[in-house]
Amino acid sequence: ARAETGFAMDGFGMEGLGFPTETTTAQWELELTARGIYGDAVAAGLDGGDESSNEAARDWATSGAVLQREAHVGYLLKSLRRLSAGHVVLDASRCWLCYWIVHSLALLGYVLPEELGNDVVAFLSLCQSNEGGFGGGPGQASHLAPTYAAVCCLATIATDAATQVVDKKTMREFLMQCKDQNRGGFKMHAGGETDVRGCFTALAVAHLLRIDSELNSRDSELKRGVPSFVKRCQTHEGGIAGEPYAEAHGGYSFCGLAAVTLCGEAHVLDLNELTRWLAHRQGTAEGGFSGRTNKLVDGCYSFWQGGAFPLLRLVHDL
Repeated sequence: ARAETGFAMDGFGMEGLGFPTETTTAQWELELTARGIYGDAVAAGLDGGDESSNEAARDWATSGAVLQREAHVGYLLKSLRRLSAGHVVLDASRCWLCYWIVHSLALLGYVLPEELGNDVVAFLSLCQSNEGGFGGGPGQASHLAPTYAAVCCLATIATDAATQVVDKKTMREFLMQCKDQNRGGFKMHAGGETDVRGCFTALAVAHLLRIDSELNSRDSELKRGVPSFVKRCQTHEGGIAGEPYAEAHGGYSFCGLAAVTLCGEAHVLDLNELTRWLAHRQGTAEGGFSGRTNKLVDGCYSFWQGGAFPLLRLVHDL
């Protein structure tokens, strides 16, 4: 029925083609919604030059085009202390929740109160395993993903107490335990899957903690084999998959590019094709990024895909 409305599904180039899919229809509806938001915001920001100007300015300040900083800060602070019962499904992601919230507050320019910062540091210390690395929550097995999140969160807080949490000796042992000596990449945990997430998170943690004296050398134990592994993960599309022969994916593309950049070997990738693939993931109307070809835009992939472009600029300027 929707195909007969006469509207063009221009986000996927479906104009005039009578076979909309569930994805293209969702994209079409999203673009109509986005255009409505843009139209309202622009109208609110117009200065009519009369008594309506003050009202228009107020409308602009509360429109979808303006970041509501104070509302975000309030929501984040509330969430840092207590989450609703529905968040129980994220019990293995509690380090990530700390990182996302603390990082968001930092981006908003909010200085974390000392007492609250100390509480976050104390909680993260409970997530550290005696054998090295961090689990998703207290008492959980070490895993590279929450390890990355915990270390980034501690680095953001950056108090004396935060800098003393990580046991660098056992951390290095954990990272080496995750190293896949046969494939060159990193396993996400002992006995786990090897993919480009492991490469990035392991090297990022090592870089932040400066735990490998040879990390600046391309021959360091941690870096050895990573560039060739990531290279094998770049697909015919130009993006990077989680492992060889899989589909190009937004989060993996950032992780792969970041990993080889940390190795000082970004040139092993076809950077022109990667840039082209990344650029084509941006939505024409909504402006965000999708994670894979013919998928919808979302905030998560906009974070990872968007993060790849500063790395490309860095590599280009070197």
